[in-house]
Amino acid sequence: MEKIRVDGQEGDAGTGTEAAGLRARHDEIEKRLTELERHLSLTPDEQIERSQLKKEKLRAKDRLALLSAGVRRAS
Repeated sequence: MEKIRVDGQEGDAGTGTEAAGLRARHDEIEKRLTELERHLSLTPDEQIERSQLKKEKLRAKDRLALLSAGVRRAS
């Protein structure tokens, strides 16, 4: 299987692809959360969206950490 670099470490191509997708999604979430924070007040739907986005952002960050740790162990 092709090896690539993930966070400065070498890993499987699938790991790198997943990490790149997670980073991109994390950035999208951060952008939307920034937009929501600019509002003086949030509608109930926006409050729910903000909560869900924060949870998804944390899951993405945790998964990236796991991938990074796995790549370090494999090297």
